[in-house]
Amino acid sequence: MKKYISLFSFIALFFVGIQQSSAQDKSERKEYPEAIAKKKTYEMHQLVELSGEQQGSVYKVLVDAEQNIAALNESGSDIVTIQKSKAAIYDLVDSRLRDILSPDQLRTYMASMEKTAVKTTEKKK
Repeated sequence: MKKYISLFSFIALFFVGIQQSSAQDKSERKEYPEAIAKKKTYEMHQLVELSGEQQGSVYKVLVDAEQNIAALNESGSDIVTIQKSKAAIYDLVDSRLRDILSPDQLRTYMASMEKTAVKTTEKKK
């Protein structure tokens, strides 16, 4: 009987530990706009081979966009308003990237965005 109680206690502690660790993971997953922008800039550099000056400009554009998106998400507005605002932010980012990227880089970037949009659309179906 004592063995069963010890086993049950061990299992209960195990599950409590798992629950605590998963709760910590969720709270630690929140990334800051600068970190997200840095990651996206690196991915874009890998895709279109940005120069140093272009990397700096792209990073500034993406940080600004990510900060605006984070503020939108925390605003508590309704979903429709947030989606419209995000669309406007993404349009602004695209127009600013058009000024930064060369024509060849822009073609490569836009082709990549189209592939991503197709994959996203297929996942929703």
